[in-house]
Amino acid sequence: MAAKHASVKLSTDFLNEARREADAFNRSVGAQVEHWARIGRLVENTPGVSIGRVRAVLTGRGAFEDLTTVEQTAFIEDFGASFDANVEAAYAALGQEPGAVGGDEQGRLVRREADGSLRPIG
Repeated sequence: MAAKHASVKLSTDFLNEARREADAFNRSVGAQVEHWARIGRLVENTPGVSIGRVRAVLTGRGAFEDLTTVEQTAFIEDFGASFDANVEAAYAALGQEPGAVGGDEQGRLVRREADGSLRPIG
């Protein structure tokens, strides 16, 4: 049976960047590194995709609309699946924070207290 995990040496700077990104997107550090690897593989293996152009969009120095149709499709296919899961997980985590406001099982507006209990609002 093939191993499911392998050790890889990465620089401390790279791991620190991965930790920051992982925290922002509610991922583990390993999942963040795998995500980056999938993006890199996708970009490198998609004909008509310029790594520099996609990187500019990812870092906010370019506009999605400036990408070619092929580049936009590659961008959407990779990010679409992870974006939905990340947003859902981020909102779920946010809802567990003290002071979060939302609905309870009866549909009432409630605020989460520091002890985790829900207090009706209004």
